[in-house]
Amino acid sequence: METQRKRCLVLLLFLIAAAPPVRADPDNVRCLRSIGVEPLQRLQFGLRSSSDSIAYVLYQGRGAPIPLKLLKVTEIRRVEGGGPSEFETQWIEAIAPELAGRYVYTNVGELIDDFQSIRRDGTIVRFVDDADVLDAGAGTCLWPPP
Repeated sequence: METQRKRCLVLLLFLIAAAPPVRADPDNVRCLRSIGVEPLQRLQFGLRSSSDSIAYVLYQGRGAPIPLKLLKVTEIRRVEGGGPSEFETQWIEAIAPELAGRYVYTNVGELIDDFQSIRRDGTIVRFVDDADVLDAGAGTCLWPPP
């Protein structure tokens, strides 16, 4: 009986060791850089793979990401013939409401266009895609030094 248990244990350990590693789905990450403001701002926008209503922004030089909550998605234009529609998506920082900024962008399919950060004082900073710094395998932005 004891020998049979040892064999089962050895088999179980072998199966665990031989199993392929399980990896979580990476977040959908975009690298963006500001336009029309000095100094240049860079941010990483990430949609959590576990939910369509949870995201974050991480600014270059800041240690922690800012969590975002989905406010609303609006279809702006429907494309005839089955093409992807154009949507406007609004996010709010998941912090105290009086401190929260908003992020708004339009997209057609995977293409994000007109990404804006709207600060609580009403200041708008526009961002454009900075795909050259995206490390897709790691799901992160590899920014050059500021």
